[in-house]
Amino acid sequence: MAISSDDVSVLLSSALTTSKGFHTTSITRLALRGSRLRSCTPHLYFTLSAQLFVDPYELDHRRAFYTFQRFGGGDLEAPVFAPGAAGAGGPSGLLLDLAVPEGGDDESVLSIEVPLHARYGVPRTEGEPIDEVLLPPPEAFWACAQEGAVGSGGAGRAQVSDALREVVELAPALEDASTLVLIPRAEPVRAQTLRVPVGDGGDVALVETGTIVVILVAFAYLLRVITRVSRAQYAAVHISVAKKD
Repeated sequence: MAISSDDVSVLLSSALTTSKGFHTTSITRLALRGSRLRSCTPHLYFTLSAQLFVDPYELDHRRAFYTFQRFGGGDLEAPVFAPGAAGAGGPSGLLLDLAVPEGGDDESVLSIEVPLHARYGVPRTEGEPIDEVLLPPPEAFWACAQEGAVGSGGAGRAQVSDALREVVELAPALEDASTLVLIPRAEPVRAQTLRVPVGDGGDVALVETGTIVVILVAFAYLLRVITRVSRAQYAAVHISVAKKD
């Protein structure tokens, strides 16, 4: 497959809709140009820290724009300090297979939205109760079936990040791709920071004590209700038997 060196696509921007809280959306804009629109498949790969996760059920509603594969990620919504929160406690990955609108000739601009969620962090006893979670910009690349080497722009070889090498090994969807062509980022594209509130460690003892008290009170109430119902049913049965006698 011959691809000229002036087939230039670019990752225009990658930003979060909000930079504080537990829920945000990453919006990535791509300008895809050249003959690869007709011969290759565009992908985005996100590396997520242990404190971030995506909800696969939520992503299912976006299949008109991309399909996805998750790598790692652990239990959804578990706090970051839980044993199964993020697999072995390391970063996870999200691979998107992007859908390119038909009829775009040799140019198409995509805006890809990925909802992200933050896990509850470890409570702090000192400093501002905020965790700053870093989200690197996604890796954008073409997967092509018949080119001979990993390259960029059709001219020479390009360095492939460790994250991309890992996903190539993990993703069955890329097994048929003989070439990954990296899509460069525009100069302003930088990592994003999400400020996630965490609990005040000084309140832990009070919260634990209050939780225990509430549980005991609820147990006592349920026990009282069960006792009353049992006595009423016993009395009703006893009266019924007495009438029959």
